[in-house]
Amino acid sequence: MPQASAPDPHAHSCRKGLAHLQQLDAGHQRFLNGQSEHPHATSERLKHLVQGQHPIAAILSCADSRVPVELLFDAGFGDLFVVRNAGNTCTSATIASLEYGIQALGVPLVLVMGHEGCGAVTAACQPHGTLTPELHELVRTIRQGLEEAPLNAELPTAFRQNPIQSARHLVRGSALIRERIATGHLLVEAAYYTLCRGEIEWLGAIDAQEGVHPGHLRRSRSAS
Repeated sequence: MPQASAPDPHAHSCRKGLAHLQQLDAGHQRFLNGQSEHPHATSERLKHLVQGQHPIAAILSCADSRVPVELLFDAGFGDLFVVRNAGNTCTSATIASLEYGIQALGVPLVLVMGHEGCGAVTAACQPHGTLTPELHELVRTIRQGLEEAPLNAELPTAFRQNPIQSARHLVRGSALIRERIATGHLLVEAAYYTLCRGEIEWLGAIDAQEGVHPGHLRRSRSAS
């Protein structure tokens, strides 16, 4: 199973992806400080987007109504290419959607964001009740990912580990993503949203071999 890795040789190769990650963080800081600018939220912006979209990042997040991605990053129409499902789970449809964002739209950053109190992760760790066949398959995917990680059985740990495992499975399942990471054209980052504080924690970047590296933002802040 992939373990935490040494410094990523491609960590500074995808400068555009890192710049956009910093842009997302800046938007989130505005949100936390109550200074959201609500950019690109006008009808004129919508008319401009009729000709095409150029999002700065693709984001895989949970479908939970408490995780409004655009609001958390103070983003507007056309800024983010968002894929959502229960548990920010890596499925074939998820991979295909994100590959479209990477290949057709040219996004240099993929962010996989889990969150505190995720119901799908809870179902994977503490099975109870009856699930539909489709939901059972989704929960099984989450459980398999968590079983790969060396962690305890406590839910808070599973909530935080889930986006890392989803990001690893995304890299594992896509030759396109592995190639873009290896050549320095794509940054894949994992993150965790804490409902009680409203804050996003940056968990690390995923390399082409599924290794996890210290988060670029966390590393740059500790050095400052």
